[in-house]
Amino acid sequence: MNKPSRRFILASALVVFALSGGGVLAHHGITGQYDMSTPIVIGGVVTRTTFTPPHPIVTVRVEQTGIPAGNLDRPDEFRGQFLVRPEDIGQDREVELSPVRTFYDLADRVRVGDRVLMVALRNCLAPNQLRSSWIKLADGDVVSYASGLHRRVDGCN
Repeated sequence: MNKPSRRFILASALVVFALSGGGVLAHHGITGQYDMSTPIVIGGVVTRTTFTPPHPIVTVRVEQTGIPAGNLDRPDEFRGQFLVRPEDIGQDREVELSPVRTFYDLADRVRVGDRVLMVALRNCLAPNQLRSSWIKLADGDVVSYASGLHRRVDGCN
């Protein structure tokens, strides 16, 4: 029996990679551009959670109508004026959390019916998902992740 060639092995590995999750890279924000100049405040009641790859996702019915008091400042992540978008009020907004253990570990701490506050960045590229690396939980604890896999930009072109 002939040994498989290196080229065949490499091609097979690339096919397996593409079919098993390589396509997830585009979803992870590596190709995204998240607008740091307009950090979006999402505050309200959790209506759904998903803590499975590729991202933990928290869906919030937005009730927050103003910028909350307190320190939301993270100059490494948020560079512009905080914004509560009028079109979000009363709507369920899905917010992806950074795909790191810090946020996957919140599965037992974030439940439907909890009140949370998040600061999210909007992806400049379609479908313009919201991504957060800062969440204030119902018990008042703030969970924040200072690094990220996403590319941050100052404004969408």
